[in-house]
Amino acid sequence: MSEPVLYVMAKPPPEVRPALQRFRSAHRLDAHYPPDHWHSTMLKLGLARDWAPHQLDRLREELGALCFDPFDMVFDAIDGRALRGRKGMPAPAAFHRALRRAARRCGVELPVHNFWLHLSLAYKGMGVPRAPIDPVSWRVEEFQLIRSDHGHATLGRWPLIQRQYALAL
Repeated sequence: MSEPVLYVMAKPPPEVRPALQRFRSAHRLDAHYPPDHWHSTMLKLGLARDWAPHQLDRLREELGALCFDPFDMVFDAIDGRALRGRKGMPAPAAFHRALRRAARRCGVELPVHNFWLHLSLAYKGMGVPRAPIDPVSWRVEEFQLIRSDHGHATLGRWPLIQRQYALAL
């Protein structure tokens, strides 16, 4: 049995799930991974046991104080059992870096983790060779702190708030 791990995730909204389900079905990927668990890992925080309660409280404070605009995520390829993020999207990587800075202020050593934007559709079974797909996208308007073992326990949820408004012409 694996130990619980903490993550910061962006989850696709319910209206995107039918498109993701179509990709999973079309590529005959294992359907046992539930759609409410689909996510993009924005930051892996490591084992839950490595975070003392006061450090988790500080992390929640840091995440709650994070200022970041909503951003779009676009996936335009399937690779194995996951959708891959479109190249040239700076916002997800910038958000990852902002999360990492916030988490480091909590005094826990973060695991070495190469960030590459993806969304896993299945965790078991055969994958498929990398291939382009019709893009699927959504606007990330919130993020969650998740404790993951055999499910996803939400430890916190925060909105991304637009700071710069469109100027009138």
